[in-house]
Parts: sequence; structure tokens; C-alpha cells
Amino acid sequence: MGYVDLHLHSTASDGVLSPAAVAREVAAHGLCGFSLTDHDTADGIEEAAAEASSLGLEFLVGAELSANAPGRSIHILAYGFDPADAGMRAFFRDFRADRLRRTDEIVQRLQTLGAGVTMDDVMAEAGEGVPTRAHVGRALVNGGWVREQNEAFQRYIARGKPAFVEKMPTPPEKVCERVRRAGGVTILAHPGRDFTAAELAHWMDDGFDGVEILHPRNDPGVRRQLEQLADQKDLLRGGGSDWHGADSGAPPGSQRVPQDWMNSIRLRCEDAKKRRSGDV
Repeated sequence: MGYVDLHLHSTASDGVLSPAAVAREVAAHGLCGFSLTDHDTADGIEEAAAEASSLGLEFLVGAELSANAPGRSIHILAYGFDPADAGMRAFFRDFRADRLRRTDEIVQRLQTLGAGVTMDDVMAEAGEGVPTRAHVGRALVNGGWVREQNEAFQRYIARGKPAFVEKMPTPPEKVCERVRRAGGVTILAHPGRDFTAAELAHWMDDGFDGVEILHPRNDPGVRRQLEQLADQKDLLRGGGSDWHGADSGAPPGSQRVPQDWMNSIRLRCEDAKKRRSGDV
């Protein structure tokens, strides 16, 4: 068995490489498979899957979906769902509209604060992809309003900062149920970065199928804690680099995610589909 990366982003959301180029990077780093997990969209999946096939890579359908609770964002990695499912297509459509609404409000707040960035500047960064705060940050850097993207977040657009705007209310259990109906499973993204042990146990009881154990921001102690939780609750294990392109942190394959973890996710999806169809 080799290694895979189950958390990667492309230009379909806030990455800097096309879906096909992401697949080529995965191959160049000696991995045997990957999942493309763009924010609130499945637009890059077809291209990534085709390139994966041409390169002899295993590919798992994926996306990183937005949910929230009062005062916090919750990111959900969805795997194995049917991208053509009507419910998922409606989810993606609604979230694209909400991200456009949110981005427009952020831009208005930035202009009030004296940063002359425009919606056109942000959409030039997003291209055909779903607009995110990362695109706002890049527009601020390119316009000379901040020196680097991290400064854009810390001064303006991180939660609690003056230009932050919340996404539409979306309970995580609603997202988990939507993915399940489309034949997929859900894994809580980068939990060591965002949640206490008590909160993790709570979220796992609210419909998640697994936890992302291997992530650049999960330190060794957190990883041990998550492994114990996965054992206790029979959870799927996930992991990946959360790579967005050159100069964006740990490269593909840096987390050494076993191929067995991808296989387990795929099998869980297949078993669920059989149970729904009455085959078992």
C-alpha cells in the first residue's frame, strides 16, 4: 500500500493550480491517489478525475463543505457522494450565491475602512471558481493594501475583525445528512485546530462518519487523541496536506496518509449504498 492525500484545493475554489495540475502534482510527489476537496463546489471533480485516470492514480470524489454554529465555522470534508445528486447540486448552487453575497459585503466593509479593493478585483482572483476570503486577501495584497495574505486576515477578514462577514446559517447535521443522502460520508476537517476534546465527542455524535487525523495543524498530541476517538467510536480516519498550491504550506503527501484510509472511506460509501438499495 502507498500513500494518498485527501485534502487538496484547486482553482475551482481557492487553490492556485487547475484540477488537472493538482493531479500532476500528486503524481510528482509519488502518491498513489488523492481527493480534490474544493470549498463548496464539485466543479473541478471531472477534470481532476480524468487526469488522475490518465496518470494511473486512484481518485475519490470530495469537497470541503461549509457549516457553522454560533460564533464559529465548521468545515466538513465530504467524500464519495454523487456529484450529480440533485440535493448536492442545490447545496452547491445555494452556497455559491451565498459566497457571492458574503464577498460583496466584505468588499463594502473594506471600502468603508479605507481599503479600495473592488468586487471586480476579487472576482479576477477567483476566476471561474467559488469566491472565498482567500481571494479577497490576494486582491488586498495585489492592490497594495496589505503586504501579505496573513496580514489581510489579521487586520480585516478573520473572524472578529472589522470586515468579517458570516456565511448563511448551516447546521453541520444538515450538511452531514445531505451528503449521506447523496451516497457519501463526512469527516470533520482539521479538528485539532478548532475544537476541544468535549466538542469533538459532541460533533461525532451529531452525524459525522470520521475525523481528519493527519493535518499540518494537528500536533502529535492531538493526533493521538483523535486516534483514540476513532477507535472508541468506530470512525473513519482522514488526512491530507490542505494544500492550495506553491508557497501555501505543506506539499501533497506531506502527511503520509495510508491508502487504506481512502479504501475504508470508499467501502463505507459502498456499504451504505447497498443498505439503502436493500441489497444487504
